[in-house]
Amino acid sequence: MKRLLVALIMLAAFFCLPVKAEAAGKTLRIPGPACQKGNDIYYCYTMGGLRMNLMKINKKTNKVTKIVSYKNKGRDTNAFENLNVKGNAIYAAYDLVCGTGASDSYICRIDSKKKTKKLLTKGRNPGLIGKKIYFIKTAYNKEYDSDKDMGIYVMNLSGKKIKKVCKMPVSGLYELGTDGKNFVYSYYNKKGKLTLRYMTKKGKKLGAYKKTESSFCSPSYNLRSTVGNKQYYIAGNRVVCVDKTTNETTVLADFGTGISSYVDNFQVFHDVILVRGVKEEYIPAYKEMAGKGYIYMIHLNDLSKVVLKKYNSGE
Repeated sequence: MKRLLVALIMLAAFFCLPVKAEAAGKTLRIPGPACQKGNDIYYCYTMGGLRMNLMKINKKTNKVTKIVSYKNKGRDTNAFENLNVKGNAIYAAYDLVCGTGASDSYICRIDSKKKTKKLLTKGRNPGLIGKKIYFIKTAYNKEYDSDKDMGIYVMNLSGKKIKKVCKMPVSGLYELGTDGKNFVYSYYNKKGKLTLRYMTKKGKKLGAYKKTESSFCSPSYNLRSTVGNKQYYIAGNRVVCVDKTTNETTVLADFGTGISSYVDNFQVFHDVILVRGVKEEYIPAYKEMAGKGYIYMIHLNDLSKVVLKKYNSGE
């Protein structure tokens, strides 16, 4: 989680959900802060001055429901990331510390009906293939109050039968995703470049992976998302949609031109889009102009907007 925050600040974030792999012709999904089951979208955005409970919104009724608290035994945490949904269960990374200087992440299973959560094992970046969870296993280093990556592992949905899939690259793992059959892992090479590799579930290397489009985008990679004949992308501090048939351009979200303004990310779910960004506004608590964070769900048929969260941007 800390790697993700630093990457965002340095405009080097690796956000993508589903990405098309050119070599394999498959759709890659790297779980992010939201996932969908039917008309329900589960979401939890974190960092940048924000800690959220795990929430659900019905995109037809706009009804918002709390699933579970981000707190652990009454204590603040860094909340949930990398959401996956299967049946009534949501699988996510759950960092039990709060702040940017440490990490203690677990793979967590949340029961969306009973509204309970259970820690399965130490790890981060879970991704589901069938009835298996692939994840980056971690070990807590008490001296540094932070996690150390141990490699890519797999376990069943109950957190049992944990096995190593492949060794960790020398420079450390960054993200992990699946296409439903194989998986892609990324890491920073010795030159500091983000590198991606395509592999089988048993750890056999299939060669380099080249991302093209993503339905979850941040500005640093200039990725675009295509759904049907519509293409979505970030242009400056705006999220824009272009109709490829008519070439008509529509601005879906505009975060202004202030020095603190930016688009953080967006994610498309067929007929709605979730957008996170920051506007420069006067913040009474700061008594000055500063960043105000917004998370929207925008209906793409009529551009009506639901505010999911407002917060003072920070960290």
